[in-house]
Amino acid sequence: MSARLIRLRARAPAKVNLVLRVGPLRPDGYHELETLMVLLSLADEVRVTVRPGRPGEVRCRAPGRPELDGPANLAARAAEAFRRRFGIEDGIELEVMKRVPVTAGLGGGSSDAAAVLRALSRAYRLRDRRALAELALAVGSDVPFFLGAGAAWARGRGEALTPARVEPLHLALLYPTDPALAIRAGDAYAWLDAWRVGRPAPPAPARGGELLDVSEEQAFHRALLWNDLEAPCAERHPELDALRHRLLGLGALAAMMSGSGPTVFGIFRDGATARRAARRAQGDGIVAHAVRTVQRHPGVIPWTSPRSASYRVP
Repeated sequence: MSARLIRLRARAPAKVNLVLRVGPLRPDGYHELETLMVLLSLADEVRVTVRPGRPGEVRCRAPGRPELDGPANLAARAAEAFRRRFGIEDGIELEVMKRVPVTAGLGGGSSDAAAVLRALSRAYRLRDRRALAELALAVGSDVPFFLGAGAAWARGRGEALTPARVEPLHLALLYPTDPALAIRAGDAYAWLDAWRVGRPAPPAPARGGELLDVSEEQAFHRALLWNDLEAPCAERHPELDALRHRLLGLGALAAMMSGSGPTVFGIFRDGATARRAARRAQGDGIVAHAVRTVQRHPGVIPWTSPRSASYRVP
């Protein structure tokens, strides 16, 4: 009689970078970073099925998004890295229910990968946090953040995390769907390097403080937000700056590109204003979401497949 399946699911929240300072290129080919990242209520759902004692391969599918199926998906790469690190041969099936836009500067793929690592560590009762952190960094620079507790400053390549307290924020996200505006992270950093030629050297990343609250008494200033990648990306894609001004015109207290883009977000005084702005901005090649920040990662819980009621809580 075969072992019962282990079925787990986890939400994989998106993120925005409220601060992204990029230092010089390091000998290892990466840039030194200092970034303040926060989690969002917008999230994918990752479903993990493990077949204990039944050797197999990692299979990954994203229903409705066939271009994301297969071993190139970051979630599948995380599962394969986990199996290699811990000598596991069991078959693993992944379903990634996508809601976070792809190649958007919102960390959707990295969050999916971290959700897989969380689920597999629970399935196999592994508590080696150092090994998981090393795996996360090997999969992607943003993955360690998504394995952390929540809002954090990330330094180095993204592996040195310091928890941060960020007061709740209401945001509208504008994601341009025009393929010509898609920005690969590697391109964004290369554009920044080229953009800096002939300009004064950037200051070394400094330790940042915590973000101020947004309230009637405390105005939120753009100076609290910073993204070194925004100017070189907007230079090549002026549409991004137009999106930022559009959000400001819809009442945003501040607006900026997230990560390597092309998503632009605006911070609003309350959820109703953010939802109204998202409704007005939706359409004409723009996907808009009204979201809020969340302080902590959601947990991993069992799930029941509609094809089988068999699952076990590890």
